[in-house]
Amino acid sequence: MSSSLTRIGLIFGSRSVEREVSIMTAGKVYEVLLSLQDRFETLPIFLTAEGTWLTGEAVRDLLTVDAEIRKLAERGAMAGPDERVRLDAEKLRLNRERYAPQIENLDRGVNATGVEPLFLSPDPSVGGLMPQQERKGWLRKTLHPTIDVAFPVIHGTHGEDGTIQGLCELADLPYVGAGVAASAVGMDKMISKLVFQGAGLPVVEGIGITRRELLEDEAAVVKAIEHRLSYPVVVKPAVAGSSVGIGVAHDATEALSLAKRAMRFSYRVLVERAVQHRIEVQCGVLGNHALTVSECEELIGSGEVVGYRDKYSENKQPGSADLAPSIIPARISQALSDEIRSMAVAAFQAIDSRGISRVDFLIDRSAMKPYVNEVNTMPGSLSLTLWERSGVKPAELIVRLVELALEAHRDKHSTYFKSAEGKTLVDRRHLVSPGK
Repeated sequence: MSSSLTRIGLIFGSRSVEREVSIMTAGKVYEVLLSLQDRFETLPIFLTAEGTWLTGEAVRDLLTVDAEIRKLAERGAMAGPDERVRLDAEKLRLNRERYAPQIENLDRGVNATGVEPLFLSPDPSVGGLMPQQERKGWLRKTLHPTIDVAFPVIHGTHGEDGTIQGLCELADLPYVGAGVAASAVGMDKMISKLVFQGAGLPVVEGIGITRRELLEDEAAVVKAIEHRLSYPVVVKPAVAGSSVGIGVAHDATEALSLAKRAMRFSYRVLVERAVQHRIEVQCGVLGNHALTVSECEELIGSGEVVGYRDKYSENKQPGSADLAPSIIPARISQALSDEIRSMAVAAFQAIDSRGISRVDFLIDRSAMKPYVNEVNTMPGSLSLTLWERSGVKPAELIVRLVELALEAHRDKHSTYFKSAEGKTLVDRRHLVSPGK
């Protein structure tokens, strides 16, 4: 590869309940990056369920077969009944014979075939990726040339929550997406709700409970919920995504059952008033300073909330965006659409996000009043289709995200991390006699 190419480290997987969604996003981004080989060289890096970092042919094969399965699904959505049956059978075969075995192979980590274990050193003087198995003299051994930009497409814990971002900051490596603080706040629904309230944005009333509170006194938890809210209520993990562990409770028994399920994914649980007659809408925001806002997308759910199965159904309808099924633009008035797009920018700025985010809203249908629900700092599939329907093509979006990462890195280097005051303090301490 030419040295003039920007080398992208595409990081995906990790220890998260959204790992499979991350693989899907990585597959789509990888496909776009391959179409930009005149500008970028891509190194895919898979983080296993145990946290091992891997690259190699097996990682590329996983993304390749993911793309093949996705294309079969897209063709099936457009095909007649007989052709759809054939395509579904081929998709099932690929999943059984190649996709699932490849994930199992990768999850074996250093003992897998077709992989190279590595890690990103937090020491900026090392300059990038290191071979994991080399311990003695590891500072002198590099497995790969330095990557120019990290592109983490991890959803949920151990990636979207500020952890990967913090590692990149220590390594002094440019990275795509929100910074450490914005990633952490966006991931935590309870903290982000407080931030939105502080910014004057409307949010649905809710109450937070901890795992310890639930385990120690269930009756007190129920009393606290019923003191603040009326049934039905929505129960969800405070730190999780893709609607994993979310449900609607209509009485105390259901609330406790759902809270116990939710606390498997997070040590805090958020309970909110259920907006029963609602419209669920989302909107993308792109940029660091000058911001671009997408169209509004309306999600169509099969139950009382739009859940994981709704979002990642393989029966995606033609014209829907990356979360299925959906309608773009949303079936709301232009005035309400403009209000939501303005609120999306305000929410994005409230958590100090950058790069790309997707802001989710609940609209009370009776009053047509919107509430900010959450900010996703690394949206599933990067909301590629939503952006394309908003006039930003996938290749243009990826190039823009890399440019924004480099811009943010330059901004960081305008910040001083040493001070004359600190040196003066050290000099003064040296003048103090021992024992005084």
